[in-house]
Amino acid sequence: MLTRRDHNRRTVELSRAEFDGTTWTATGRRALHVPGRVVMRFGQGRDGVLWLRTGDTWLRIEA
Repeated sequence: MLTRRDHNRRTVELSRAEFDGTTWTATGRRALHVPGRVVMRFGQGRDGVLWLRTGDTWLRIEA
């Protein structure tokens, strides 16, 4: 899962991709509205879950 944020906007674009051994293929993409701006370098992933920090809130996204 990859994320992209727009500066000063309360949206994040989530892109899902799969690796088949040689290349990455995009399998899905969606925009997610969040309660605040996404804080740079405060995203963490583990055990199929992506955590994003937006303002004073942590969001849990299933990967």
